[in-house]
Amino acid sequence: MSFTHLHVASAFSAHFGTTAPETLVDRVAERGASAAAVTDRDGLYGAVRHIRRSIAAGVSPVVGAELGLTGEHPGRVTVLAHGGVQGQGWAALSRLISASHGRGTARSTARSAPAGIPRTRPPAFLLGEDGPVGTVMLGPDSDVGRAVAAGDHALASRHLTEWSRLLPGAVVVEVVCHYTEPGESASLRHAARMMELADAHRVPAVLTNAVRYLEPDDALTGDVLDAAGTLRPLGSFRLQPNGQAWLKPPAEMQGIAREIAGTSSLDRRAGEALLRATEELADRCRLDPDSDLAWRKPKLPEKSVIGVTGDPDEALWRKAEAGVTERFGHVDESMRQRVLARMRTELQTITGFGFATYFLTVADVCSLMRDMGVRNQARGSGAGSLVNYLLRISNVDPLEHDLLFERFLGKVRSTLPDIDIDVESARRHEVYHRVFERYGSNRVTLLSMQNTYRARGAARDAGLALDLDEQQIDFIAKNIWRFNAREFREVLETKPELKPIADLVRDDPSIDLLVDLTERLDRLPRHISMHPCGVILGDSDLLSTSPVQPSGMGLPMSQFDKDDIDDMGLLKLDILGVRMQSTMAYALEEIHRIHGTRSAVAGGVPVDARYVHRDGRIELDEIPHDDEETFQAIRTTHTLGMFQIESPGQRELIGKMQPDVYEDLIADISLFRPGPMKGNMVAPFLDTKHGITRPDYLHPRFAPFLAPTFGVVIYHEQVIRIFADCMQVSLAEADELRRNMERQDTVVEAAFRERTARHVDGRTGVRPFSDADVERVWKALKGFGSFGFCKAHGAAFALPTWQSAWLKTHYPAEFLAGILTHDPGMYPKRLLLTEARRMGVPVLPLDVNLSRGVYRVERVEGEATTGRTRIGELGIRLSLQDVHGMSAAEMERIERGQPYDSITDFYAKAQPSRALLERLAAVGALDSLATSADDLAARGPASRGDVMAFVRRLTARAARPADPAGQLPLFVDDRDLIPRGSPDPDGRERVVAELDILQMEVTEHVLESYRPMLDELGVVPRATCWGCAADPRSSSRGSASPPRPRPCAAASASCSSASTTAPAAPTPPSSTRRSSGRGPCCSARACSSSAGARGARASAASPSRRRTRGT
Repeated sequence: MSFTHLHVASAFSAHFGTTAPETLVDRVAERGASAAAVTDRDGLYGAVRHIRRSIAAGVSPVVGAELGLTGEHPGRVTVLAHGGVQGQGWAALSRLISASHGRGTARSTARSAPAGIPRTRPPAFLLGEDGPVGTVMLGPDSDVGRAVAAGDHALASRHLTEWSRLLPGAVVVEVVCHYTEPGESASLRHAARMMELADAHRVPAVLTNAVRYLEPDDALTGDVLDAAGTLRPLGSFRLQPNGQAWLKPPAEMQGIAREIAGTSSLDRRAGEALLRATEELADRCRLDPDSDLAWRKPKLPEKSVIGVTGDPDEALWRKAEAGVTERFGHVDESMRQRVLARMRTELQTITGFGFATYFLTVADVCSLMRDMGVRNQARGSGAGSLVNYLLRISNVDPLEHDLLFERFLGKVRSTLPDIDIDVESARRHEVYHRVFERYGSNRVTLLSMQNTYRARGAARDAGLALDLDEQQIDFIAKNIWRFNAREFREVLETKPELKPIADLVRDDPSIDLLVDLTERLDRLPRHISMHPCGVILGDSDLLSTSPVQPSGMGLPMSQFDKDDIDDMGLLKLDILGVRMQSTMAYALEEIHRIHGTRSAVAGGVPVDARYVHRDGRIELDEIPHDDEETFQAIRTTHTLGMFQIESPGQRELIGKMQPDVYEDLIADISLFRPGPMKGNMVAPFLDTKHGITRPDYLHPRFAPFLAPTFGVVIYHEQVIRIFADCMQVSLAEADELRRNMERQDTVVEAAFRERTARHVDGRTGVRPFSDADVERVWKALKGFGSFGFCKAHGAAFALPTWQSAWLKTHYPAEFLAGILTHDPGMYPKRLLLTEARRMGVPVLPLDVNLSRGVYRVERVEGEATTGRTRIGELGIRLSLQDVHGMSAAEMERIERGQPYDSITDFYAKAQPSRALLERLAAVGALDSLATSADDLAARGPASRGDVMAFVRRLTARAARPADPAGQLPLFVDDRDLIPRGSPDPDGRERVVAELDILQMEVTEHVLESYRPMLDELGVVPRATCWGCAADPRSSSRGSASPPRPRPCAAASASCSSASTTAPAAPTPPSSTRRSSGRGPCCSARACSSSAGARGARASAASPSRRRTRGT
């Protein structure tokens, strides 16, 4: 007789279960069982994985959840979903779980516990129209089981009677025997009493083992998880009594049943009845993936929700045809026919799969974002779809760039394709809320993700469980990385830099145990959290498909992660927050604010007015892709702030490539990826582009689609075309061959050789590919392997790359203001200010009357602040956001109170703290308030030193004990009281203050005070080196990059200490020393700046914080 375990916690019962659901199913299947159950705590976190593996193993999935009870008598019960009821069981369980989490409407944290379900009024949806659709198992930890353990049989009887009354036919008593001490829960005696109670009330009793782990040895892992879950070391709380909660084989469970029956007052045959009732319940709970779950069948928003009244297929055709008119209204008839042919091909595939509603829904979401004024752009393989382009989901024309729809969705792939949308990061949450408003919380939820143990987290929690010294745990955790936790012991033997930890393991048994426990925790789920970009859309029964719980932002979050969505047939839309999109949106707003009119926007710079609306707003998605000034700016490698091409490595590649057409940008972005770089595609591309070598197209038939990359196979799309042409298969089949190359290399090779050899040209009757051709082509394909890149990805990224480059070229002040406000790049703001100065954009100092919480563009008025600033120029005003120690409330008060007449007026309205007032004075933010017109004529302007001295006097007065409130004294007009003659800080002192308070230098470059010394040393100015750049056509690969600048002395000292060898072995806590060494520098300029910054601080006369932003 087989036995079905009905109460099984997988590893997705965070900090409780120890075994992956797939492993549990495999063990059950090995034993010949016909059903396997998973009942995770508080949710269905591992249910989809369990079902997927059960289908593969040929066993029936049984799914439930262990939920908490609220009220006067707390506890936990296990709820199982019934199968064969057209999905009502799964729906009831899903909704019950959501109810236990408050339907996901409360804000939560990683360790938030669900509220549970009220025992006195359990949700009625467990009872269907034709009977129960779920079963509640009342086990040892339920209110009934706890009463039995306490010896209060009258209370246990009342609880069981109440459960039976509320859920007639949907309640069973769960009998568990873990052989604990007599009188304790789950003891043999307790199990017998539970069975007797069930018999007395004529309620079925079932046998489970309340499984937590696969094998008895895993009990130790369970103890560690208990410690991590309670944040207490082992020994400080009650552990599980023994290691009995494992997945015992059927024979052992049958023996337990007989033993329980023998201990009870019931007939000996009660043991057989117990086993029989268990299997009967298992049979009722067998889920049919098709009828109970609609497995892999799309569940999309109803057509009425997205404004479709008729057939969705027809609606999609109409929208696509309208898109042809909108997007291609200017093309000739030949091109129009090409567009229509491609559109028909794509629509036939889409409607054939029944995906019309999916595309209409995504288009509706994108339209929603446009109505909000939020910039958005599709990324990934979705850019290869013409339908996406026609529906304005994507702004990349796939015909222009020869992109393939089949790379995105082919006839042999039936799952919903992924369409990822980049939006402004600053407004991503706003978009989420608007999507919830548009579709309703019954159709929308956020995607979740399971955070699992990695080496460092595992070591910390294992150390906590063992109650090790915190400093020792910290030392070990900080030095174990770049390997899986399960490899900890092996790595200790192979990595010399970990020798100090290996010595600790050898000498200290507790550290040796730490290693073992760390390996046990590897990849176990730790907690659930909100996915950074995923939104799930479904029909009105979404909550019947996926349970939800609160997310960190207060919106409902599904308990399913990205790997579960396809199987459950739900639409996952990745809405990714991209700071560059926020940067460009901000720059466009600044352009409109500063210039105002169409003529002013287009007149100040060489911008074609066709791309400027009547109200003066630029349509960035329609700017031309052949602007030579923009290409020239890119070729100079001054690409700081430009999307995707600003890193040191990218700047080097850009300099070598010297892009002169838009297609080069796509190639650059695609080449600068691990695959193409690992596959050695960069050098051949550069050599052929610059004429050093001749292009090799492998075969004349391939020239049309290999020409853009000069014969070098870079893109997935090129491989697909080669397979299709050689083997005479469809592009969709060719894409499957490409996908299978890495894991089925020999199978694909055999098919390629056989089909290509049989290929005969229908017109000529001859083979287009000789045996030698086949050999050459396969060699190239095999070398490509998995190293290529999807061109649609590159094209999708190239669009914001070009747009950011265009904005920086033509509107540098507005663009850099956006960069500084939204900080999308990899460089600190002090380098961005240097870039602004290089481009001739004045950097305007902090001013409490003019600065805001964002960087704003201003026209320079009055007298120039520096010799390089010209009246009427556009400059960037520094923002209040970078003042160290300023709270959001203080920033808001400063902005609200503007303008101010004096320092006193500023203090009275803005109410800054004394520390903040002194900081603002030190960086010159109060300078404009220090001198009135009359005072200027009478005594001259107050210097920065005068203002700082005055503020110090005021703050000293406010700090006296006689003024417990700490308020500054108020004067009618303090400008008349500011004394003159205080020493003014020199340039170096001002830079030190700015670095300390703003983390950037404003007055002058940090190395300016070192200029005399550097001149004496003969250091060559960087600008001089750049001026010597050779003609790109005369360089070895067309490089316009200048010779590497000679670093200054400070830079050389910094660089000389950098090591490119293996990291030095860490020092144990007893002798640890803080290192000041830096890693290898990306450029001499960065080294110079950072070395100078350290030197400026070190020479400051007064002590100050040593806070810097790295370069």
